[in-house]
Amino acid sequence: MALGRKSTAASGGSNKSSSLDEKRELPRDPALETGVDGYDVEKTEERGRKMSRLGPPSAIGIKADGNLVGKQVESEAGNAIKYRTCSWQKTAALLFSEYICLAIMSFPYSYSVLGLVPGLIVTVCVAGLVLYTSLIVWEFCLRHPEIRDVCDLGQMLFYGWRWVWYATAVMFLLNNTFIQGLHVLTGAKYLNTMTNHSMCTIGFSVIMAIISWVCSLPRTFDTLSKLATLSAFFTFVSVILAAVFAGIEAHPKGYNTGGPKGKLVGEPIVYAIAPSGTTFVSGMNAFLNISYTFIGQITLPSFIAEMKEPKDFPKALWAVTIAEIIVFSLVGAIVYAYTGTQYNTAPAFGSLGNELYLKVSFSFMIPTLIFLGVLYASVSARFVFFRIFDGTRHKGSHTVVGWASWAGILAVTWIVAFIVAEVIPFFSDLLSLMSSLFDSFFGFIFWGTAYIRMRKADYGPGWVTKRGIRGIAGLIFNIFIILIGLYMLTAGTYATVQSIVDNYRAGVFGQDSTLKRTGLYDLHVQHGGKMVPFGGFSMPVQYSDLSVGESHAWTREKASLFDVGHMVQHRLSGPAASVLLEKVTPSSVTALPNYQSTLSCLLHPGTGGIVDDTVIARLGPETFYLVTNAACRSKDLAYLKEQITASPDSSHIDWQVLDNWGLIALQGPLSVEILHDALAAAKATDLEGNEFDLQALYFGQCKHFIVDVPSSGAAPAPIMVSRGGYTGEDGFEISLPPPLTRAFTEHLLRNAGEGKLRLAGLGARDSLRLEAGMCLYGHDLDDTTTPVEAGLSWVIHKDRRIGGGFHGDGVILRELKPIKDGGTGPARRRIGLVVEGAPAREGAKIVGTDGDEEVGHVTSGCPSPTLGKNIAMGYVKNGLHKVGTELGVLVRGKRRKGVVTKMPFVASKYWKQAAGTAPG
Repeated sequence: MALGRKSTAASGGSNKSSSLDEKRELPRDPALETGVDGYDVEKTEERGRKMSRLGPPSAIGIKADGNLVGKQVESEAGNAIKYRTCSWQKTAALLFSEYICLAIMSFPYSYSVLGLVPGLIVTVCVAGLVLYTSLIVWEFCLRHPEIRDVCDLGQMLFYGWRWVWYATAVMFLLNNTFIQGLHVLTGAKYLNTMTNHSMCTIGFSVIMAIISWVCSLPRTFDTLSKLATLSAFFTFVSVILAAVFAGIEAHPKGYNTGGPKGKLVGEPIVYAIAPSGTTFVSGMNAFLNISYTFIGQITLPSFIAEMKEPKDFPKALWAVTIAEIIVFSLVGAIVYAYTGTQYNTAPAFGSLGNELYLKVSFSFMIPTLIFLGVLYASVSARFVFFRIFDGTRHKGSHTVVGWASWAGILAVTWIVAFIVAEVIPFFSDLLSLMSSLFDSFFGFIFWGTAYIRMRKADYGPGWVTKRGIRGIAGLIFNIFIILIGLYMLTAGTYATVQSIVDNYRAGVFGQDSTLKRTGLYDLHVQHGGKMVPFGGFSMPVQYSDLSVGESHAWTREKASLFDVGHMVQHRLSGPAASVLLEKVTPSSVTALPNYQSTLSCLLHPGTGGIVDDTVIARLGPETFYLVTNAACRSKDLAYLKEQITASPDSSHIDWQVLDNWGLIALQGPLSVEILHDALAAAKATDLEGNEFDLQALYFGQCKHFIVDVPSSGAAPAPIMVSRGGYTGEDGFEISLPPPLTRAFTEHLLRNAGEGKLRLAGLGARDSLRLEAGMCLYGHDLDDTTTPVEAGLSWVIHKDRRIGGGFHGDGVILRELKPIKDGGTGPARRRIGLVVEGAPAREGAKIVGTDGDEEVGHVTSGCPSPTLGKNIAMGYVKNGLHKVGTELGVLVRGKRRKGVVTKMPFVASKYWKQAAGTAPG
């Protein structure tokens, strides 16, 4: 019987038309009143229950013939491409590939937020609800075998209203595209992790989208089921390996390093229930992450529509549900138990501390990273394709038009997915956003409504009381399901949007998702820092309280605090450490007194080109501390590894990279007063227990102090204070162990107060260093520049100028000698310029005074806040570098006068013990 009318078919009586039929009367086709394989829905009971249609197929625009499953299979018999061919085993493979996916690895995160016991309860409950609602989907499709996808189902479910079809179609396509985008993003992260290539995530996303498009080309689920089986198998292996590796490795990644928030300390903490302080937003996001992994009913009508025997669908469903509960619970609980609340990540592969374990386990995810997006792309494409070519030969035959259209539709879905992946590059937020917006309808609201409508169609008015307690319980339970969906839609969307807003405020939305964060990242955001990509990190360019110019002036007049924790800190020690350093740099590290530092350069063999500039401090007879640039990290690490490996004494060299250590620069005339007061408040002593004395710490010297930061909860620990900096002002650079990075920084700010000390960003740092005549690698220095060309001859120790023995010594020593003395001299020289008119920026051409012949180029330039003039740095041909030489600079196509000027542009104010210790 149709919804709203009571059947009298058995007695031959007439039917009372429903409101839908009153709108549109069509001839009644007995075939359409039957269920699967010819079962009469007026007479057959499924599980002891009548199975009545809700309305005629005309309600969804389907022809009134040929919709019976058997007739559908028969009609495809002569086609080259057959759709209703999936067995329940093949459908199970599709379901396994859909559910057993990368999202499993967000369960440890969810358990860390909810607590292990509530997390496991939520896992089982959500699995049960999804199983129940999936059986409702199946029952609905049995009654209406002409349904091709969830959009047809939605329209029939909501009284044949056409606008419901369109609304469902929009959600359907967006949901599928978001999942495609998620896998584009995750695949890009995988490629970035595995290759360690310098290509940005956008480039890898393009590669991932193209690979996925190619894999999406098969036209039937029957073909895709073979790939689905492989995908599910490899995913299972991947997550099992991750759980095993988490258990057997000594410690998770980041163990006792402090981490960006200073919380990565101690043994892994596992909470049985939600820890105190858990917010609604984080708890809701954790719930939604679990829900998303289970909820996939949106594809079920499409799968059932291609089954040869739809009545067998529950076999596939039960098999998948049992496997889900076992795998999800075990993997989530095991990984959480070994990584704890403080060390786990989403996805949890990032918690593995052993790089080999990470790469091996994550590598088995390759098929899933590709296939799950492929599956949803195929579902979306057939939704469009079938509506364009239904009833034509292009649907079931190998035609150029058919294949070109199929490929084109798929291409559009992957292009949109690529855009989604770049706009919302947050793994957890993307999962949660999909859950709250789409799974609320396709996971709960639709199916609670479907149950109510089917039971009303089966039993007519008063169906609740007619069925007794079963009817009442069924109604209450399905209303509860609808309410869950509405809660997800409202509260879930709020929580997800709030999380994304927080990320916007943090300044990382739209940035490359591979950007790292220093230990002070949260502090920058809290203080209104505008975050930008720099050297592979998300760094503050300025703060909301001061403009760049104001921050520059504040540093010159008072004191500013800069986060330079993005730079790479190293410790080299062992009997052969000094030999190595004197090979790769032109410095004489053996001549350095203990706790004295020098600026130097890592050099390329043969050419003498600068690999990177570095600061080297001697901490003991064969113990050295180095700082190199963040932007050169990959290159520098590879270089040092190569040089150490090539050394005949490599076994006598111990090299440590101090990842996650903090590094801050306190700069300005008040810096000594501020640091003195902060150290006093922290009861600082040197390593021997003596009182500290900053007045005895001169430019280029360093010292360890043990500090006990008040009210920080951190244990007393040593920090290293070096006198110097990048601004030309008196100041200090302070190396901090991870647990003290934020604590000591906040202590400095709090102890000094805003009247003396402010945070400063990259903008002020750049203009300050340019006024101080300091080079920035990648701009004023590069692999082709030698120290002599760069005006850094003073880093070449006098003893090294005689004996050489360092990389590139043949080139560099010849450049040091003038031509008249038998040398070559440098081909070019770094100079300072004062430019009239508009400021000259990097890349501006420098020309001679007699014409437009290019004689050099600008490498850095900006207006000087201190001098009120435009200053620049660049390279010119040797001979044009003398102070006072007039040159031309092409700025925006116009020639501007530039005068070679001695650097630093602003006199340095270093605290020196004796003349000549600072760079001149």
